[in-house]
Amino acid sequence: ASTPAMAAELTEPLWEAGIGGGGFSGPTYPGADDATTQALFVPVIIYRGEVFSIGEESGARALAFANEKFEFDISLGASLAADTSEDADRQGMPDLDFLFEIGPQVIYHAAKLEHQNWVSHFDMKLRARAVIGTDFGSFTDQGYIIEPALVYELKSKQNSQLELQLDLEMITGSERLNEYFYNVDPAYVTDTRAAYQAKAGYIGTELGVSLSYPVRDNFRIFAGFDAEFYSGNANEDSPLFIEDTAFSGGIGLVYTFYQSTQRVPRR
Repeated sequence: ASTPAMAAELTEPLWEAGIGGGGFSGPTYPGADDATTQALFVPVIIYRGEVFSIGEESGARALAFANEKFEFDISLGASLAADTSEDADRQGMPDLDFLFEIGPQVIYHAAKLEHQNWVSHFDMKLRARAVIGTDFGSFTDQGYIIEPALVYELKSKQNSQLELQLDLEMITGSERLNEYFYNVDPAYVTDTRAAYQAKAGYIGTELGVSLSYPVRDNFRIFAGFDAEFYSGNANEDSPLFIEDTAFSGGIGLVYTFYQSTQRVPRR
């Protein structure tokens, strides 16, 4: 069983700075039969404020309200860009931009269990995010998503950076977002690609697992894998919808050069 002394050890630096990156691969868009693979290395800033945090969990969050059972915050998400040269079904069509997501999130802490060396959490989340496309030269409104999720986390009591997470997410897109993925305008009709007008609705369900493993206090490796199920997609009739299932994953690292002496309790 945990003790007050053990709980007191579960702290983290208020902020860290370093470098992070890795390799990632997944379908070029939901329902595609081609994949995009990219490597990325970027500066990393991690800040674990009581209200605002960045570099943890979903990337960034701004906490508006919290008690033992509920949280309300603003969260971020993103998906990688894809060139049409990587997807034969979109040949001659515009590239898919980097998609940036921002919006409110409600979290219900359904259960917390104490084990000898671990703490497990089961949360129910509801996200609504605006989607913004960018080629880093301009920004375009691409609609929004609604995303309910079930999340199970297993966190080590001995090391604040060792954790395993399982999540199940169901994604529904607005008409504008689904048009971005599945529309075929008359200008892009070919002998094998008929015109199509997309509609709002269900996109798919994702089942994911991720692991964060600390090699040292300032160096950790993370890996993630998703199985994605698109059967029942509202736009299955689009000539751009090809596959009912897909898999994506990646592996990366974070190495921090600087850590604050001030520490905060682990969330």
